Amino acid sequence: YRNTKRSIKMCRAPKEDDVRSAEGAGASKGLMAGANLFGIINAVLTCVVLGIVATRGGDVTKKSTTNNAAAAGTTTTLSIPDFLKGYEHYGANPCIDESGKATLRNDVGQGFGVGLGDLDCEHSSVGAQSGTDVTKGAVGMMDPSVGPIQDYNAAGMCTVNVHWHIGAEHRSEGEYDENQSFDHPNKDTYAGSHRRLASADGGMRIGHMCKAGKDLWEANDPSVRNTDGSVNEYDWKYCKDMHVGLTYEFHWPHSSLGACQTPWQYQYHFLDGVYCKATMGGLTYAQAAAALTSDPPTAFIGVEGQVFTIVNGGDAAAVRPTWDVLNGWDRQAIEETKNDATGGVAYYQGSTTGDAANNDDVCRGTGNLVTWHQDRKCHTLEASTMDEMCRRMLVISADDMSPDVIPHGARETVTAALSDTPEDHPDYTRRLRGSN
Repeated sequence: YRNTKRSIKMCRAPKEDDVRSAEGAGASKGLMAGANLFGIINAVLTCVVLGIVATRGGDVTKKSTTNNAAAAGTTTTLSIPDFLKGYEHYGANPCIDESGKATLRNDVGQGFGVGLGDLDCEHSSVGAQSGTDVTKGAVGMMDPSVGPIQDYNAAGMCTVNVHWHIGAEHRSEGEYDENQSFDHPNKDTYAGSHRRLASADGGMRIGHMCKAGKDLWEANDPSVRNTDGSVNEYDWKYCKDMHVGLTYEFHWPHSSLGACQTPWQYQYHFLDGVYCKATMGGLTYAQAAAALTSDPPTAFIGVEGQVFTIVNGGDAAAVRPTWDVLNGWDRQAIEETKNDATGGVAYYQGSTTGDAANNDDVCRGTGNLVTWHQDRKCHTLEASTMDEMCRRMLVISADDMSPDVIPHGARETVTAALSDTPEDHPDYTRRLRGSN
């Protein structure tokens, strides 16, 4: 039995139009109810973050990034709206320490397998890993002591980052799995990529492709291929190293320890955002872990995961006009999944991911600490909507998000021996007549 009841005040991530009012956000947003020590720390730290916001100065009008998908050597200059000017002058980033990253990310220096550091997958301290096989009926062999969080908003969590992986890290049989591979010329783009040194040739590991993408490609659909068989590529303005016809798994990390409702809410690296208030409060790994695993927990970390194949000129649904792309997954797509034969949305307890980890000698030290809400269905996404997401990432945050407008490599799907059993999320799964 998993207790998913949480007595936490709601905290939502700001939309782009809300940034003007960030300074006036109440100091109580995102705080945990109850007079416990961690709640007091949260209250103090939220006031500190809002105080930093109130002391901004200076004037920044432009931010530049190089677009590899456009002509070689082209530089795209982003015009920042007036209400966003000055973001680079909010002072020091409160989510990092003098090392340039969240304090808890430095815990690896104590030795292999200590704190948040990676550890051998056979180590006795290994917790449930991600991404898993989320196919309805899949069974994992690990049983985390902490149950997954059902409602991120109710737990006082906000989105602290968005990034994506080339190919799906999770597996959903018949939607995105090992049987959906197909030849696409731009897969070679990632084979020699400088983005991650995950293999001997310096390339990124590519995850599962979508059946929807494979079907479009092999049918020579104009949304992904030209009449001569080449890729119907989009002229990317803001995203880098993205390609029409390929599959990407998108992640929106959420945290109750984020700098919610401030310009520092969105962070690169995502762990800087996840652990922001822990960094500000000087918490040790032991203190943070205790807050995340106490009964009931007083701090929460989660991720929303959704898989898309990129199209260029696809059907109207692929544009996804109502999607608040920085705040989390596309809820209209979730409605499609909810009523789909895939079994709705899976949720389970796991870890952070990334192609540096595997099922052998490198498992994540964040095992058991992260709740995942994973969409089991693959969807199509219009390239122009994807590019707009990247544009917003580059202008909305006080932190520099440019390293995350490039795909990350994909971790291989973890084995059942390293997995928690995924359950059907009750809010995103069709209820059959007569069910409770």
